[in-house]
Amino acid sequence: MKGLEKELNRARAEQKILAQVSSHPAVRSGEILVFAKFITESVSKLLGIERVGVWLFNESKNELHNVDTFFLSQNLHSSGAILKEIEFREEFQYLVTEKYVDASDPYTDPRTKGFIESYLKPNGITAMLDGVIRMGEELIGTLCFEHVGNSHTWEEDEIIFCSQLGDQIALTISNLRKNEINEALKSREKELRELNESLERQVEERTRNLKNSNAELEVTITSLKKTQAQLILSEKMASLGQLVAGIAHEINNPIAAIHASAQNLKEALFDSEISLFQKELRDLIPSLEKQKLFLSCLDVLKTRVEMVSGKERMRRRKEIETWLASKQIPESFSYNLIDSGFDLNILEEFEILFQDSDVFAVISLLAEEITVFQSLSIMQLAVERASKMTFALKNFARFEVSSSPAKTNIQENIETVITLYQNQFKRKVALIKEYNPIPLVEGYPEELLHLWTNLIYNGLQAMTFAGEMRIRTEVFGDLVRVTVEDSGCGIPMEVQERIFEPFFTTKPSGEGSGLGLDICRKIVERHQGRIHFDSKPGKTKFFVDLPLVLTA
Repeated sequence: MKGLEKELNRARAEQKILAQVSSHPAVRSGEILVFAKFITESVSKLLGIERVGVWLFNESKNELHNVDTFFLSQNLHSSGAILKEIEFREEFQYLVTEKYVDASDPYTDPRTKGFIESYLKPNGITAMLDGVIRMGEELIGTLCFEHVGNSHTWEEDEIIFCSQLGDQIALTISNLRKNEINEALKSREKELRELNESLERQVEERTRNLKNSNAELEVTITSLKKTQAQLILSEKMASLGQLVAGIAHEINNPIAAIHASAQNLKEALFDSEISLFQKELRDLIPSLEKQKLFLSCLDVLKTRVEMVSGKERMRRRKEIETWLASKQIPESFSYNLIDSGFDLNILEEFEILFQDSDVFAVISLLAEEITVFQSLSIMQLAVERASKMTFALKNFARFEVSSSPAKTNIQENIETVITLYQNQFKRKVALIKEYNPIPLVEGYPEELLHLWTNLIYNGLQAMTFAGEMRIRTEVFGDLVRVTVEDSGCGIPMEVQERIFEPFFTTKPSGEGSGLGLDICRKIVERHQGRIHFDSKPGKTKFFVDLPLVLTA
């Protein structure tokens, strides 16, 4: 029991630290030195670890620099130590290939043997845990837990906890780099403004000198404005991509916290031998046989959680009220029982459970546990939906253009966009997906995401977000065809020849730039395909035909 209590106390301390770390302002600002000191001191004091240190690689990845180490017995911070790969080549290799190094006995562990004489013995270290910090594929550094004096065996929860803190350190460094990039962008914007002012002065001077070439000059100015608008749009899209990816990453932290909390609640309420539920059950029903019967009844009710309404609810209520009256329990309690999955068959099947017992207390405990089970189920469903949304956001936010084509699943590509617009489809838009089997297509997945985004959102706008949208995939000769059909107002005949022109739009001012379909056309052309449409009032179809393989 003492060991279990120790584990629970450690888990509570770890959750407390994670909660403080995830909301620390230094994460967003990228102040890695402040954040490292906060982590090392918090972990050392709350978990009783003598030495906790944050080590980061230099740019060439051949040295580890100590950003901060906290010494518990001395209550002080230290920094500046350097470990060089040339001295610890084999130990560095383990950091490259493994997620963590859990050396409960570092003097016999082959992964730490190189540290014995120069580091372990001089500092009296008896147990070492290194959590490797990565940002994507990039190796960033390590978070090191070190016990001194007493031996210690690293448990799974400590290893996971160390990895979670490492992720937060990686996020802080990512934000630091992003802030540095933003400062560079501001400087670049200033240069662009100065360049733009210089261009405007040149245009004015040329206008004065070339009055006889006014028509040619107007064409040049128009071209410059279009180029400038496209550059601004590209910068905005790139910034938006970074923002969306960052938000999706940030959302993952509370999602993980909710998931962990739900799991902890489940274990604390249902699985743990010392849970309140188990204690209350033992106090209420001393008999082991009846306890097993109670748990069997609970398992049956978990499979029957459902919404009951209408005639069926009324029938169940009358039967349950009659049974409650026979047990001298208030009839109003029947509503709680129905919502918890009870019916007369359940009550009669487990009749033995209620004999020689406080029936009202037994029924109440069953209803309370089912209510908690429903709440946990709702939390898990919400976490799954939120995880799916952040996954779609991360895929959508990759605005960089691939340098070479890759085999792409068109249907999965389209589903990412549908996920982002799922709220629109839930309301007044009926979405019909006709996915016929199609092979993989060679292309640029990031660009194709924007192609489907423009076509789907244009269709939603044309329907004023109410109507029917149909998306179809099929093999069309030696091509793959994607059809996006909407039930909107259609494209007027007099403008159909112009809809792919850049900056031409039929939308009200402020609702469109006139670049959406021009971008679609360019994306399809880069994929050596063809985009065309068929439109009449109440039905507009856009057809995208893509080859399976791109030719050089």
